[in-house]
Amino acid sequence: MAVESIAAGVYQVGPGFVNSFIVDGDEGVTLVDTLLPKNVDLITAALHEIGRSFDDAKAILITHSHADHAGGAAAVKARSNAVLYAAQADAPAIQGAEKPPASPTPFYVKPLAWLMAAMPGPPPTDVDHFVFETSGDQLPGDLRAIDTPGHTPGHTSYLLGRDGGVLFVGDAARATKRGEVIRGYFNRSTPLINGSLRHLAELDFEKAVFGHSAPLTTQASSAFRRFAKSIS
Repeated sequence: MAVESIAAGVYQVGPGFVNSFIVDGDEGVTLVDTLLPKNVDLITAALHEIGRSFDDAKAILITHSHADHAGGAAAVKARSNAVLYAAQADAPAIQGAEKPPASPTPFYVKPLAWLMAAMPGPPPTDVDHFVFETSGDQLPGDLRAIDTPGHTPGHTSYLLGRDGGVLFVGDAARATKRGEVIRGYFNRSTPLINGSLRHLAELDFEKAVFGHSAPLTTQASSAFRRFAKSIS
């Protein structure tokens, strides 16, 4: 398990195929996504490695309701006093009232998408706050919610104004090994997804981190703008 420092007090945690993030600050720790339920001990170990524990966790910010992002939220809440933030549109799936929505999948990954659709949803847990009902969308850890629907109806990215700006992209996009931005896994071209990518390209940030790829650590907003220009 790797803990990678992305910016001052920002760490990427993950088993390799999916990532979560720790934002460390004076008022405690904010987690962005929580991996699969079986991976929560990786977050425990990562917190220990940076001198923190779940006692320091104040908030959990969820990008969307799929189990590889919200799956560990119930366990993290049980081990801490953290409150959970998510978009209202994805809250029913996080709370167990409905199945997480399918993504708009390209035809060439349909078999894998069917396998993902058969997976159980995340263990249910309460959403304490809806991200776009907070004052100015300002959240714990000095993060700001960015509405990026498409992968799911309530998919949300987050922007941290630290070290030139760090964008937590979730599954709205991913980066190639060459440092290019492309659509996220299971995302075909749709008006919602393309609109979200154009919206992200309007923001200024030096770094970007993703649910399923390596981070971009320099000139990340420029990479988003180049991709946005290519969208028809």
